[in-house]
Amino acid sequence: MILTLTRERNPQPDCTLGYLQVGSLKLATIERPWVPSPTCKGGKKGESCVPLGTYDLVLHKSLKHGKTWALVNHELDVVRFEGEDGDPDEDRATCLIHVANYARELQGCIAPGIAHQRQGNEYMVTSSRKAMEILRSVLPWEPHTLEIK
Repeated sequence: MILTLTRERNPQPDCTLGYLQVGSLKLATIERPWVPSPTCKGGKKGESCVPLGTYDLVLHKSLKHGKTWALVNHELDVVRFEGEDGDPDEDRATCLIHVANYARELQGCIAPGIAHQRQGNEYMVTSSRKAMEILRSVLPWEPHTLEIK
């Protein structure tokens, strides 16, 4: 299945907002802002959203996030596990889709939510846990493709 994440044209200083489309399902998303890296095409580790592009979504299971998907695009230095591409350049590893409500809770991953909301001085997504449950219910536990534009 092909998923599409469309980012808002005007990123916020503390986050990147967007919408994840899976068939007829549309979820809000939040990510860190773009922070370039001099050694990695994928942006600064742990501090940046991943760059625009097409990614393989590979199955990933962790104690912290359960069953989810990791973004992989070797041309952009985004890999599932550090060093797996054999490239001497720095990599962005383990960029996942997982539960979080604020960009500050992410380390280069994507968090789905039901809606965007401003909470004090920062943006958030609402009901991230519920959104992730919905995403898992419509998206089979198999590899997919994600296009970020």
